[in-house]
Amino acid sequence: MIRATREYNETVTPNDFEIKRLRAALPEYFDKNGAFMLDRFQESLKADNVSITKEGYELKFLGKSYAKYLTSTDTETVVVPDLAHNSQPENKNSENLYIVGDNLDALKHLLGSYTGQVKCIYIDPPYNTGSDGFVYNDDFGFTPAQLVDKIGLSEDEAGRVLDLQGKSSHSAWLTFMYPRLQLAKELLSDDGAVFISIDDNEYFNLKGVCDEVFGEQNCVSTVVVQTNPRGRTFDRFVAKTHEYLLAYTKTDSPDAMSLITKTENALASYKNKDDNGTYRLLELRNRNPIFNRQNRPNLFFPFYADPDTCEVSLFKQGTFTLEIIPQNSKGIDGCWTWSKKRAEEFGHLLVARQATTGKWSVFRKDYLDETSSTTKAKALWLESGLNHERGKERVRDLFQGLAPFSFPKSTDYVKKVLELGAAEPGSVVLDFFSGSATTADALLELNANDNRQRSFILVQLPELVAESEEAFAMGYRTIDEIGRERIKRAAAKIKEETGAEIDYGFRLYRLEEPSGQVLDQLESFDPATADALFAGDYVSKFDLDGTPGHDTVLATWLVEDGYGLTTSAEKVRLESYELDVCGDSGYVIDTGLTSDDVVALVRLVETGALGLSRIVVFGYSVKFSVMHELKKNLAVLKSGKTVDVIERF
Repeated sequence: MIRATREYNETVTPNDFEIKRLRAALPEYFDKNGAFMLDRFQESLKADNVSITKEGYELKFLGKSYAKYLTSTDTETVVVPDLAHNSQPENKNSENLYIVGDNLDALKHLLGSYTGQVKCIYIDPPYNTGSDGFVYNDDFGFTPAQLVDKIGLSEDEAGRVLDLQGKSSHSAWLTFMYPRLQLAKELLSDDGAVFISIDDNEYFNLKGVCDEVFGEQNCVSTVVVQTNPRGRTFDRFVAKTHEYLLAYTKTDSPDAMSLITKTENALASYKNKDDNGTYRLLELRNRNPIFNRQNRPNLFFPFYADPDTCEVSLFKQGTFTLEIIPQNSKGIDGCWTWSKKRAEEFGHLLVARQATTGKWSVFRKDYLDETSSTTKAKALWLESGLNHERGKERVRDLFQGLAPFSFPKSTDYVKKVLELGAAEPGSVVLDFFSGSATTADALLELNANDNRQRSFILVQLPELVAESEEAFAMGYRTIDEIGRERIKRAAAKIKEETGAEIDYGFRLYRLEEPSGQVLDQLESFDPATADALFAGDYVSKFDLDGTPGHDTVLATWLVEDGYGLTTSAEKVRLESYELDVCGDSGYVIDTGLTSDDVVALVRLVETGALGLSRIVVFGYSVKFSVMHELKKNLAVLKSGKTVDVIERF
């Protein structure tokens, strides 16, 4: 387990993550020694007339090689379930997850079970404003010479990378964000989308790294969100009223984002009605000054209107005598948004209107789809409910007038994001910068409103609350405590107000790293001498946060093996030993497995009473002789079945 992980991490190179993805997607271009056959790959591209270029644009920053290295390493933490919390009635069958720990470690654990399963990611990362407390706090654990050896940096660059610790520079922020976004992309489903809140300070860097990770072609939009209509008083010269929301999809799937509910203001613009329905008028003249008669000559032509009926024609004939050309208020020639061919096809939608200035223009009828209450989201969000003040009001409402969190997002803001990215029932939503848990609050509200069961995965570092903060006076010592309490209070309030039958609970897990002494003992263990050791002591070394080591090891393995964190193992009695079974996997964790238990296990597999394809063994807990019997007997099953034995250290 941890020992094997540390051994693997010793061999990792910065590009291992990309190579692993390439090997999984394109195994035919790797030879038997694992080398990538570039010539064969290029030849296949030429066969499909794909152009190959050596020129390109790339985001470069100090620490990028180290960030890639972090992406490639496995986590050396274990997953510790909170048994008391998870056994409560509202939580024991919940599909929602709350993980306390470093989000880089959490993402690596989640890859085992949730790769390609997350429909929507929303994060509100540190903005790196200099006042938000962000510093790069990785302790590295390497000397400059070791970085030179592991990552291939020059000695000078290695020293500069190590100097990022404790800094809040742009490079430090990018080194922090890069591996997290790379891993997050792997969790997204093919029809998934990611939304990231940011402000001016790191917008361009975030856009650059997202273009590289998700693909520039998958950038949907930069949404401008008005979150402070009165403006920030401490800004220099210009008081900022907005921030940005970057939206990317995983692929070009048409199902990556949904239409949103039409607002009352949007519906109010449909003021006109005829036999075909309710409509609004949209000016046909292209109002963008970039486009004009000179660069869009095919879109410049005259219409002719009947000034009495306001009907429009492409031809001057009969009563159609009034010529209308696309000119702006200064009389400068522009162009139409429609070509002449489109105007011929949809001319029945066109009408002429005269402004109070006496100038005539052509408009098109845009009919309201009365069978649908949805529309495309716009790139400018101005609704009052998105204001940061609304976020504070919600928190105060839940905490009896107190505010244990300084800058919570508005639930309406996050709900609007979720309506775009997680409209479908069964959607999994991930927020790995959970903060005050607004995402969970918004998702519960959304589920209660439309009765669609979506689930959330929230991750929050147990960041200490400053003694000067109101939260400290309220008794909270870490940010995750505030977030978890908010979920409970929001769930109770939503249930009371709506009575909706939805999942109001969540399962709680903490990520812990065994102590240095334990790691030394694990690494010095020799399986060949296991018969003489008290093996049970090794399980107890993972007793963490009041959770027995057995449960910690099992939870860590279940998520690693694809069973997730909401699936429980069953106990199966052998002779005297109880085997943990989940799906087609059996887990031997505690000490005490005997030869008689091996015989009983083989009998259950042979008769089909146990449909196992593998046995996973905590290598510290089984005597060397018994392990030999287990491997030997499962290798020669009379039924011809195959059961692999996997040792983990």
